[in-house]
Amino acid sequence: MVHHKIIGLNKSVKATQIILLIFFYMLTIAASQQNAEDKVDSLINKMQSQNRNTRARAVIELGKIKDARVITPLINALKDTDSYVRGQAAWALGEIKDTHAVQPLITVLKDDDYGYVRQESARALGKIKDSRAVQPLITALNDESPDVREEAVKALIEIGVPVTEQLNHALKEKDLKTVADVYYYFISIGKPDIEAMLIRALHKYGNKRMAMDFIDCGNMQLKAAAYKWAKSHGYKIEEDIGIVNGPKWERFKN
Repeated sequence: MVHHKIIGLNKSVKATQIILLIFFYMLTIAASQQNAEDKVDSLINKMQSQNRNTRARAVIELGKIKDARVITPLINALKDTDSYVRGQAAWALGEIKDTHAVQPLITVLKDDDYGYVRQESARALGKIKDSRAVQPLITALNDESPDVREEAVKALIEIGVPVTEQLNHALKEKDLKTVADVYYYFISIGKPDIEAMLIRALHKYGNKRMAMDFIDCGNMQLKAAAYKWAKSHGYKIEEDIGIVNGPKWERFKN
């Protein structure tokens, strides 16, 4: 009859197996890191391509990688000759949320000729949530592009406390110029009991676009005030059915 025995492994053999497992694990990690580094290098090189689609795809992929080496190339891409690439670079920097990108994004928000690029810069600044962006975003509330104005509102809401403190101070001081500058924000969040201050700001610092935004925002008190302002300034208002691009009362109410 054959007898079976269970024989324990020698302690030195066990130790050797553990060491080998750790060794192979470290090799796997090192290989993975090397592959990631090779991918970053390859994408950075593709950003020098003459093909704008190749550059744009590289920028988008870099935006998905949390690697400090991608920040400078992406910041440089904000100056790309192609507006789509610049816009995607702004988007990518917003995804990474590195504060080194704040000032370059502010510059783009102020100076880029394309609304799409300014819009993506505003969105990115909202994601990074740096207080340095508050004043430039407030200025962007008067951008010629409604998409930029809309994104500036959302970005200011994202940044939160620094914006609230600054604008509440303006309200407390009855600073009608600031209220006029940020009416788009106040309408969009539907701030309670703000109508009287907005109407005063309209009468002192208002313009045609501000009046039209009051009329189309969905707040009847502001609409009535804007009709009076328009009449007193010699404007005739005609009803039109179509897409309205201005702010909507309480659209982004918290």
